[in-house]
Amino acid sequence: MKRFPGRTVPVVCGLLLLLVVSGCSFLSGIRPTASSLQDAGYQDVGVNISTGSGAPANGAIDVSYGRGPTGNDQQDARHAEQIVWDSLRYRFGGLAIVKTSGGCTGPVCVSSSDVLDSVTYAQLAARFGPRPPGLDATSAAHAISVPRWAPEAGLAVLLIVAAAVAALVMRSRKRRSALGDGPRYTAIR
Repeated sequence: MKRFPGRTVPVVCGLLLLLVVSGCSFLSGIRPTASSLQDAGYQDVGVNISTGSGAPANGAIDVSYGRGPTGNDQQDARHAEQIVWDSLRYRFGGLAIVKTSGGCTGPVCVSSSDVLDSVTYAQLAARFGPRPPGLDATSAAHAISVPRWAPEAGLAVLLIVAAAVAALVMRSRKRRSALGDGPRYTAIR
């Protein structure tokens, strides 16, 4: 007995592939920056994009790391800003450099975050000059936005899948009632 209609599995796989590809395209914009920071000697690196209320028009970039290459917080922060300026594939409105620290002793964990610098795009442009060509082509705010049609398409797919499941359950119940309780098996010892 078939458990899934013939087209359900390919459609679900296609949707999952679409989600993975869209996530990969977003990650491909920040991954080179994180790799460049790690290659420069920064440890425990994180690169995040924030959008929405309270964030600058083109989004805010938060770079965090546990330890910089020189151990001098101001020098490491300035160097991290330069790396972001030269490698991040999105235009952004602001950048925050955060040093994290902490650890766990037994069941108790303590962490701390210190903002070493917070600058605007204009301040970075004045400090480092123009960015390499192509890096400002897409706004960071649009890098993680959801297309307008996506919620409606998601709802439509959800309704179609729910209808298919309901149809399969009703069909299965009709078959069981036509067959009685179904076959009975006896264990052979």
